[in-house]
Amino acid sequence: MLVIDAGASESLRVGAPVFLPEGPLLGAVSEVFSSTAKVLLLSAPGEKINAVLERHDVAVVLEGVGGGNFKIILPRETAVEVGDRILSADLSASLVAIVGEVVSEPTDSFKEVLARSPANIFSIRFVIVRP
Repeated sequence: MLVIDAGASESLRVGAPVFLPEGPLLGAVSEVFSSTAKVLLLSAPGEKINAVLERHDVAVVLEGVGGGNFKIILPRETAVEVGDRILSADLSASLVAIVGEVVSEPTDSFKEVLARSPANIFSIRFVIVRP
């Protein structure tokens, strides 16, 4: 969760997408007050977002696990490598996460993909809120 110094006085609304200045999607406005607002991060525990694994345009569900981290469960045959980009499933196809680790056992039908936000969420100073 982030608290930003813009609110109803700047015409913010609940649900407005929040991005890093460099472009990656970070989350959405969850509460608006007169001069501040709360942003629910996509990586918050239990948050789920439809996304696309860029390598082969594979639709995935990205699940937040906290601390700027995500996980995805994929069939073992799906090609994925460390460094692959994961994009939002909307028309803007914003960068959401980068694959950091792929965990798979030879006997498993599925593999777990661990991904991280492209930015350190603990050092964010500026965000962009789009209508």
